[in-house]
Amino acid sequence: MAIKRKVKPKAKARAKPSKSGRGSAASKLLAKYGPTLLNNPPAMTRARLEKKLTLWNGLDPHFAKTSLDFAAGMQRRTVLDKHTRWLVQIGQFTVTRSHGHLEDVLYAAIEGGVSVRKALESILLCQVYGGDTAAAPAIDIFIRVAKDLGVLGALRKDQLPLDGHDSTRSLEEERKTWSAEEENHPAREKLMQRYGWQGVSSGIKYRGTHHLNLFYHRAGLDAEWAGMWEEFTYQRMYSRWILDDKTRILCTVGDTFAVGDFVQARDHMAEALNFGITPRELMEVVFLVGIYFGSPHMGASLKVFETLMAEKGRMADIGDPPPMPK
Repeated sequence: MAIKRKVKPKAKARAKPSKSGRGSAASKLLAKYGPTLLNNPPAMTRARLEKKLTLWNGLDPHFAKTSLDFAAGMQRRTVLDKHTRWLVQIGQFTVTRSHGHLEDVLYAAIEGGVSVRKALESILLCQVYGGDTAAAPAIDIFIRVAKDLGVLGALRKDQLPLDGHDSTRSLEEERKTWSAEEENHPAREKLMQRYGWQGVSSGIKYRGTHHLNLFYHRAGLDAEWAGMWEEFTYQRMYSRWILDDKTRILCTVGDTFAVGDFVQARDHMAEALNFGITPRELMEVVFLVGIYFGSPHMGASLKVFETLMAEKGRMADIGDPPPMPK
């Protein structure tokens, strides 16, 4: 007797944005909240926005419009291109363990054209400033979203080898980019001989003599641990180069502000300026903090940013605002 095979039911497709039509829920929302919000949603897809609006509309329509208009307004600004803004937000939601927001922005970013590899990279970089307790659950969310969108398999095509870029890097070529101060730093050669040149060279590229001073100090605290830290952070994570340097640094600035690490945020903003990132672009990352992490957090971030701009003599680049009245 033949055995009948059970037919596995098809997975339920993710909801697509509903089409507006007379009497439909979408058309009612469109009429109430306007096309600007629905056609230019915050860090989420149109379908997710409609679902959220439907829920919040029943609770408090004025708050729904006030909150979402603010978030959507920031998404429409053009200081950062939309892909960079999404990548910054992916990192911020990862380090702060904001899992609902992370899922929303992953759908928006990948459906909006951000490569699946770059979306994942923004999460993986958070291992540095958020640790495994932030990165691991975010990776699980990413896998679920990527499977749902049918793009998980694309990650098999462009994986880095186990040694990253180490085998293709050239000390001779990288050395040409060092300043005289970096070349002649009294600790540089000793650090390279003990720990290898790749991590030291990457540290010089991004942080200059500040990195050499920091590495030398940490090696004095615990030589074995300092080597592990250097290899993990600079030789490996900061030398993956899946994101271009500008985007990676902006993501790092966003991550540090999101977790309230203003010391590291300041250092990375100084690094950003050295890489040609504009003060306006950095300030936009600060402004993004206000939507999702609150005005006190944004105000403190803004103060750190303005202090740095004043020290660098670049207040004119952000409008040269008058001092606060006393």
